[in-house]
Amino acid sequence: MTNPIITNSVTPKLAFHLLGVVKFEDYLRLQQSLVAELVGGSDGIKVLVCEHAMALTVGRKGSHAHIRIPQTERDKKNLQTHWLPRGGGAILHSPGQLAVYPLVPLQWYRWSPGRVLTMVRDAVSMALSQVGIATLCYDGLHSVWGRTGMLAATGISVQQNVSCFGSYINVSPDMGLFGYVDTAWQLPADQSRPTMSCLMAENRKAARMANLRSAVVESFAQVFDCSDYDIHTGHPQLSPPSVLKPLPEI
Repeated sequence: MTNPIITNSVTPKLAFHLLGVVKFEDYLRLQQSLVAELVGGSDGIKVLVCEHAMALTVGRKGSHAHIRIPQTERDKKNLQTHWLPRGGGAILHSPGQLAVYPLVPLQWYRWSPGRVLTMVRDAVSMALSQVGIATLCYDGLHSVWGRTGMLAATGISVQQNVSCFGSYINVSPDMGLFGYVDTAWQLPADQSRPTMSCLMAENRKAARMANLRSAVVESFAQVFDCSDYDIHTGHPQLSPPSVLKPLPEI
């Protein structure tokens, strides 16, 4: 586990927002607005935690070749594809997958994008360990793996010196279409499946989203070296119908 190194004297300020189930396009608008706030001089790190309605996103390492979902299924589910400037490959999103988005003003803490990637991976791995999942992490890769395959896919981008996007942890989604999306654009030597697995497959029993959310808050606070943080349910810039299903408070 990598311990964070704060290269100035400022202690990070963390605010967690538990958003519920959010349409991906609505999240993108919120992220754009929050980036503008952080560029305006805020020194706080905002960690947005949510699930998404079903959607496909494709990062810089992804391509059409990584998506094999039949068009009939895409049409039936009204599955939209978003091509994004983040790292990583193609990711299928759906309820039951926990998205964790740390928005970090890099210039304030003098962190590199690579350092943030490592911190996010370490925080996700720590959270999974807290809920009883043994994880594997590999040098040069920022996804988190288990015995059944990739459990969390991670990719960020930097917009106006603010890191965006984050990690997607498969807890207990409907896995029907995940086998048609090759999320791992590079496989470790001891892994054979480019598609994502989930915590339910690891444990062979139902995984509780609430437990993982609590663990994510604790692990991100620890890895980002912040013992004093705020937790908010929702965000004032999101309201129905953007939020399809609210999350209960931790």
